[in-house]
Amino acid sequence: MKPHHFFILLSVSAAPRYGSAIQDDVRALSDGAVRLWPATLYGSLEELVEQQWLEEVAEDERPEGISGRERFYRLSREGRKALEREAERLQSLARVARTRLALGGA
Repeated sequence: MKPHHFFILLSVSAAPRYGSAIQDDVRALSDGAVRLWPATLYGSLEELVEQQWLEEVAEDERPEGISGRERFYRLSREGRKALEREAERLQSLARVARTRLALGGA
């Protein structure tokens, strides 16, 4: 999974969000390491919807007080599974790295 896709899915796993809120949350989640420029963000959102990992929130399901321009996204069931698989993969890689580092001495 592309790192920015992981962070986008992670962002919307907590709550439905719209573009710039996802952008800000990803920057915070990654301690500034991942910056989503508009072309990358909106292209990635389209890809994730096509993969059925994200769903666009219907207008009548949006939080109150939100104007109609923002497109909200939420994690789909398949997206949650993909995010869980990727988190497990990353955890496994981290275990291997810690083991190798411990064996390496200096």
